[in-house]
Amino acid sequence: MKKPLISIVVIFDKIRKEKLVRLLESMKNQLSLYPTEIVLIHESNTLLPAPELPVPVRYVTIPEKRGIPFNRNQGLQQARGEIIVFIDDDCWAQEKWLSSLVGPLLKDDTLFAVTSGTKIPHSTFFGDCVAALGFPGGGSLGFEKVWRVSAEGFTNHLAAGNCALRREVFDTIGYFDESLKWGAEDAEFSYRLERAGHLVKYAPTAFAYHEARTTLRSFVRWQLRRGRANFHLKKRIGPVGEFISLRLWSTKNIIKKNWHRPVFPLLFLLLAFSFFLQQLGYLFEAHRK
Repeated sequence: MKKPLISIVVIFDKIRKEKLVRLLESMKNQLSLYPTEIVLIHESNTLLPAPELPVPVRYVTIPEKRGIPFNRNQGLQQARGEIIVFIDDDCWAQEKWLSSLVGPLLKDDTLFAVTSGTKIPHSTFFGDCVAALGFPGGGSLGFEKVWRVSAEGFTNHLAAGNCALRREVFDTIGYFDESLKWGAEDAEFSYRLERAGHLVKYAPTAFAYHEARTTLRSFVRWQLRRGRANFHLKKRIGPVGEFISLRLWSTKNIIKKNWHRPVFPLLFLLLAFSFFLQQLGYLFEAHRK
C-alpha cells in the first residue's frame, strides 16, 4: 500500500533560529520513515539556515502579526500532504515522535486526529514550578492530568503544538478560527471536532520536549494572554461550563500530586496568581471591546 505524504508544518520566529535548528536536527533521523515534506512558516522574508535534511523543505513567508490561527492556516494551505503534522519551534522531537504520532492514523482510517503532550526538562527552580502546574502541554503534571483521557485512549482536546490530522477533517469542520488571535484556537477547534463526532486519539509515546518557562515576566505575559484568549473563546462558542469544570479537575490533580512537597505553598501561590492573571486578561479584553 502506498504511504501517504506527511507535511510537517512549523511556524517559527526568526529571532529563535537556534531553536528551529534544534527542532529540525531532532527529527532528522525520523524523516525517512514516510514520504515527508517540511513546511516552515515565518513572518520574515529572510531565509534562515537549516540543517541538511533528507526531505524537501519549503520556506513560506506570510504577513506579520495576524495571529497564531492565521499562521497555522497558512501552513495548511501550503502543505501538500494527506496528513498534516504540527509541532512548535520551541519544541524538539524525541526519537519515536513521528512514528508514534502518525502511526494511529495509518492503522485506522476512521481516525482523524492524534495528539500528545510535552515533557519539560529540568531547568530553573521557577521553571520546574511552572512545569508542575501543567504548563505547557501538560508539563511535569502530565497531559492526562490536565485534559481527560478515556480508558480507550481518547480525549476531546487537540494540542495544536504537537498533533497529526487528516487533511480531510478540515474539509469537514473548517480551518482554525482566525478571530482567536490571542490563542485558544486549539480549544475551539477541539470543540468543533467533538461536535462533529471525531474524538482525538491520545498517543503518550508521541510526546515532544518543550522548553520550560523560566522567568516571571514570561509567565505573567503568557497568563494574561490566556485570559484574553478565554474571552474570545467564550464569545465564539457561548457557555464554557465544561472548560471551567476541566480547570477545576486539573487543579485538583495539581494539589493531589504536589501537596506533600516542601515547595507546595509556592506552587499554590503560583497557581492562584495564574487564575488572577487570566481573569485580569479576560476583563481587560472585555472592557477593550
